[in-house]
Amino acid sequence: MESLPFRLKIIESGTEWFVECSSELGEASIRVPPPYSKEELQSELQGVQNSLMKSYSLNIVRGASAPEQSVREFGKLLAGTILRDQIFTQFDRCRIRAKEQGKSLRVLLRPDGPQVSRIPWEYMVDPADPARHDYLALRVPVVRDLRLMNPISPMPLALPLRVLGVSALPEDLPPLEAQQERDRIVQILQRNSSEKVEVHWLPGDRYKDLERALSSGTWHVLHCVCHGGFDEEGDEGYIQLSGDDGSAMRFHARDFRRLIERSSQLRLVVLNACESAVSGSKNVFTSTAASLIDAGVPAVVAMQYEITDRAAVTFASAFYEWLAEGLPVDRAVTRAREEVKVRQGTLEWATPVLFLASETAQIFASQPTPQEPEGGNKPPTPPDESPQAPAKSRLVAQVGPCGHMALGPANLLAVACDDGVVRVFDAARGELAAQCMPVQREKPVRLAWSPWRRHVASRHKDGTVVIWDLQTELPTRVISVGDRGAALAFSSDGHWLALTVENHVHVYDPRGARVRDLAIASPKEAKAWSSGQKPPLGPLTFAPGDRYVVVACGDGVVRQLNVRGLAVMTWPHPQPVKALVATEDLLATACVDGRVRLWSWQGQLLWRTQPGLTAYQLAFANESRLMAVAHQRGEVAVRDVDTGAPSIVTELESRPVGLAFFEDDKGLLTASREGSIECWELPDWLTEEGDGP
Repeated sequence: MESLPFRLKIIESGTEWFVECSSELGEASIRVPPPYSKEELQSELQGVQNSLMKSYSLNIVRGASAPEQSVREFGKLLAGTILRDQIFTQFDRCRIRAKEQGKSLRVLLRPDGPQVSRIPWEYMVDPADPARHDYLALRVPVVRDLRLMNPISPMPLALPLRVLGVSALPEDLPPLEAQQERDRIVQILQRNSSEKVEVHWLPGDRYKDLERALSSGTWHVLHCVCHGGFDEEGDEGYIQLSGDDGSAMRFHARDFRRLIERSSQLRLVVLNACESAVSGSKNVFTSTAASLIDAGVPAVVAMQYEITDRAAVTFASAFYEWLAEGLPVDRAVTRAREEVKVRQGTLEWATPVLFLASETAQIFASQPTPQEPEGGNKPPTPPDESPQAPAKSRLVAQVGPCGHMALGPANLLAVACDDGVVRVFDAARGELAAQCMPVQREKPVRLAWSPWRRHVASRHKDGTVVIWDLQTELPTRVISVGDRGAALAFSSDGHWLALTVENHVHVYDPRGARVRDLAIASPKEAKAWSSGQKPPLGPLTFAPGDRYVVVACGDGVVRQLNVRGLAVMTWPHPQPVKALVATEDLLATACVDGRVRLWSWQGQLLWRTQPGLTAYQLAFANESRLMAVAHQRGEVAVRDVDTGAPSIVTELESRPVGLAFFEDDKGLLTASREGSIECWELPDWLTEEGDGP
């Protein structure tokens, strides 16, 4: 639903307030005396805060109405002061117009002055409903509009939406219910949109932990669970992180701002921290929240008072639930306020405040509806009959956290372990065959086998590529390519090694010399979900015959490139491709839209699966007409290549990082993120051609 904005500005001017409003229906302005003197306002604000504390105090009977009544009277006086005369007429007309057009009304509030900036305007009573005395912010979004000169526009988003969470628990501060909040948020996002949203919680709570995470990854949302406050002497807000000794360390707004300025993809910050919305008397941008808006974050949710753990968890849970349902950020805040009001029965529903850098609450560009390739009939969709599962499995190895597994000649299995070691096993016997340790022990992130069992290549986090001699366990080549890219692939004859580096594909010869630099041309029109004009490259492989390189591009198109970098064949997808495998006559892709597609080399789409969780690993059998698919949550299925019919094999304990058939197709190897390498015995009916289950 679209929103109709009603802009409301309150400016302190000597002994009066200047109130002006504007909307698509026109403008109006009035001059009114303040409802309180400076001293009276301070006393009233203290009274509101006392009532708020009484509303959640364990010593007060829940049915008591004194705290609620005093705050409602305060809100009625606020509404009566600014929503009156021509302002009320415009407001009422705007509300009626929004209803007629099927839109929601949004109140964009901009207080300007040391006194009006400290007023909790969220308690303002709805002037259009005096009989019920309901709060306006519980009926329509009431937003703090900071309206920057050059606000950041909605960001084109390449899924998944990435949420970084940090919960700070200094040893010398009262504990927070951080784990409960973590669990509820992750549960909500998984239930609503797990294939579109990734939530990662920092294991640490120090400044360096947060700085490294924001600097090393692309994050769209930052969620902070911590203590906070406002430093009156320094005239700025702060949140509390842990220092090196585990005690509380104030992380001031100006330092927070510098850190955020380096995260260009960040579009929303949620500060479940007390007083993170409070500003000083001289400048609204001294608050932690407003400082982040000024640093370039389009939307910030912060707290203008201390908030109890119960209310914070309730608000955050409801907010993310509605956000995952697709509501704009302002309406998600309004629904979450209602949840706190109903469930907690306290005045804390008004503690969260939404700050926006512009009039729009749409912080991400809308996603396109996936479209199939034009022309011809739609490809068949595999049946969804109940699959059969193999009964036996065995543990090949337990290697600890790892990032990738690849099966090579003679059933040799290479694993890229997080401790920096590339371990090679005899997969049939489960015996360790080699351990390759880089000098710097930088974590390997990707592996590729040469057709010769003696050589395997590893790509590392520091941007180096190492080709290992497994007989000596020493490098034969070390290539420095940079850290902007992860894919690598050997040609079938072992003479060429292809790598993705930024928006290029580099090809190296056996001596480690770069012989080709294939630049991927940017699409003429950027997709709505693309994160930039030069979207990142995904997986790659060599086409049969090794004359062409096939690479998944960030615009959703898989391209077959010749030696000059020209696309001689394309396979279009509605969103980026996460996995890519090929045989002599077939190409299989796994797309972010949750579909697995099977193609011919001539570009014909043979079949596609129903949308679901994104698959991150694909593998073709060697002789049988089978293909294995591993989805992001660990579900593994074997599909018939001709029909696409599935047979579920197993469910791994964590995210899959490797998938491969044994040379004789009698077993399927899987590797999980936690380091369990397992072999699954396939039923005879799967590997015997022409027979059914």
